[in-house]
Amino acid sequence: MDVDWSKTKTGRETYQEQMVEDFVQAGISHVRIRISDDATEELFASLDQQISDCITHGLIPIIAYQADDFQNHPNEKNLQKVMDWWSTVAERYQDVSYLLSFDLLIEATDELNQNSDALNELYERVTHEIRKTNPERIIIISPRMRSDAAYLSELKIPTEHNQYLMAEWHFYAAGPSKTNAKKLWTTGTETEKRLILEKIKLALAWQEQTGIPTWVGAWMPGNYNDGNDYTIAEQAAFADFMTRSLEAAGIPYAVNSDTKFYHRQTLSWYEEMIPLREEIYGEEMGI
Repeated sequence: MDVDWSKTKTGRETYQEQMVEDFVQAGISHVRIRISDDATEELFASLDQQISDCITHGLIPIIAYQADDFQNHPNEKNLQKVMDWWSTVAERYQDVSYLLSFDLLIEATDELNQNSDALNELYERVTHEIRKTNPERIIIISPRMRSDAAYLSELKIPTEHNQYLMAEWHFYAAGPSKTNAKKLWTTGTETEKRLILEKIKLALAWQEQTGIPTWVGAWMPGNYNDGNDYTIAEQAAFADFMTRSLEAAGIPYAVNSDTKFYHRQTLSWYEEMIPLREEIYGEEMGI
């Protein structure tokens, strides 16, 4: 599941170890901890604890960096800032369990969305920087156009990947739509199902060609940020097909996001979302 534990001030202030325990009990195996802030002691004060709690309780932590400046203006100055960020993070966590993974970019957007050369340059140079201190840490790269699987073929594999590399792709990251033909889902028609299966097919073909495993870093079962007009039953039907299709392909996934399912202030699951959560992750005590 994608989590807000380090992305916002509220996320950092409300985080508690109980969240990790609750996630594990619910059948969640990994969390994608998204970060937009600078690599400062203020950030590390909470991130250190989150990573430690995850490893203690067997929940795989994945750090994902937003890199706003580089996305808006992919120039040398901003590339260096991303390298410095990851260099600091890599050095700090070099002795942490290799269950911790580094997701180099949350998602390519803005100006970077149109610049695959700059994106590949970023991956090459940041990987080189990370490998100075983390020779066997899993590094995750993703294609442009908001991590669209159709652009996996544009990725250049970093020279120093050391065989510890994954590629990430996204679809339905903001949920399905009842009107947008590119991510249409109404009743689960064959045409609507085929939209999902075609993206999975692209990822599998790229995996076969490169030998590099992929995973889905974000998908959302409802359009929570754009009307939220799917019932829980409709979301569960979508989630059922999505999870069965990805699992049949052997592709792991993260659901977007924790704040839609879990109440941070009360440390409890939203009651109305429990049936959907169980559809995705299994029964309350685990799969």
